Amino acid sequence: MGSRKIVAGAHVLLAALHIYWATGATWPAPDERSLSRAVLGVQVSFAPQVVLPLAALHLLLAFAVLRSDRSAVARVVVAGLAAGLAARAALGLVWIFTGAGTAFFWLNLLLYTPACIALCVADVRLLRIRWLKPAVVAGPVAVVTAFALVAYVYQPSEQVHPTASADSHYVDTAVARFHYLQRGTGSPVVLLAPGASPASAWDAELTVLAHDHRVYAVDLPGQGETRLRDERFAFDLDGMTEALDQFLDALQLPQVVLAGNSWSGGWGLAYAQRHPVRVSKLVLLAPSGLDEPDVWSWEVLKQPLVGEAFAKLAANRSVVESAVRGLFVHQNLVTPQLVDSMWIPGTYRDNVRSMYALERGLDWSVTEKELPSTRQSTLVLWGDHDTVLPVAQAARFGELLPNATVRVLPGCGHALTVDCAGEVTPLIAAFLR
Repeated sequence: MGSRKIVAGAHVLLAALHIYWATGATWPAPDERSLSRAVLGVQVSFAPQVVLPLAALHLLLAFAVLRSDRSAVARVVVAGLAAGLAARAALGLVWIFTGAGTAFFWLNLLLYTPACIALCVADVRLLRIRWLKPAVVAGPVAVVTAFALVAYVYQPSEQVHPTASADSHYVDTAVARFHYLQRGTGSPVVLLAPGASPASAWDAELTVLAHDHRVYAVDLPGQGETRLRDERFAFDLDGMTEALDQFLDALQLPQVVLAGNSWSGGWGLAYAQRHPVRVSKLVLLAPSGLDEPDVWSWEVLKQPLVGEAFAKLAANRSVVESAVRGLFVHQNLVTPQLVDSMWIPGTYRDNVRSMYALERGLDWSVTEKELPSTRQSTLVLWGDHDTVLPVAQAARFGELLPNATVRVLPGCGHALTVDCAGEVTPLIAAFLR
């Protein structure tokens, strides 16, 4: 009975802590963002509607532990709890050897993993069926081990490079061999390949804008057909903006209009903030740049092992097609050729690594803080059916950017350059006149 009381007491304590956080308090962290990243390693909400159900769950688990000697249902709950703790302990052990010196790393090392091991052992001792005891531990540990092998040993097969288009060009710099598309003459406009998409995603805009401008659509490191040369390259805001700077220097472009969609909108914004003289105007299509959590399917990439495994498993054509369809309202535009244009570069080793490395390395609190002092004339476009970045963020950009024009496009998804090229291209062309 003593061990039951100890385990149940631990869950009651956790329930009390969640109830405390539901009041809006963030101790022991200074704010909710820091609390989330320290406790979970990712940024999620600690709002009452999130933490109160978790508090109720811990109370239910405490009750089940206390009743496990009298109720078969309670013993099933305890078996499931032991399995979950075994999985979390195994993950924690992996994270100890693959994580960095963050608050979450130290909490995981000194508190979470030892506590999970101790509670798992205590729960297993409460089980009466002898064969079930090793099973509830071995099964989850085997699953975590398999994920670890995928994350750190398995490499997706790189697909054959597509034939270069007539517009394809390459330029070598210290950081990478950049692939870019170029058309037209006139004042320079640089279109940054949308995050996890190739430069060809700008094809419709490239064609129209080339009537009045010299237009470049470039794959930054980790995107499309650009290949890294610097093995120490860091996929963070410093790395991405420095790479863009080297590209502009290599093409001798002293001042340009910058455009980006999703991640690349955030990179373009960060570059304009750091090099205001080199950017005359900004075009931001559903951009990153606000210090807000991503959808869960991207947030999970921040976790060591989980991010590596998911990124590698996602380098699969059917998975890519499903993900691409989620970005589009106009499903007829999701052709086999479009899927291949995103899937094939997504199998390249550096591009796979960039998926989880960028999700972990991009600190958008930096760009959000500088929005009020970002003086370039800026066009912000957003689809009202965006499934990646909420359309409500468009108004936030409009509030914080001093010289922004914001348009929300009805019936458009996140992949604006393709999904709604007919609406997007005229707006950009008019903005650049």
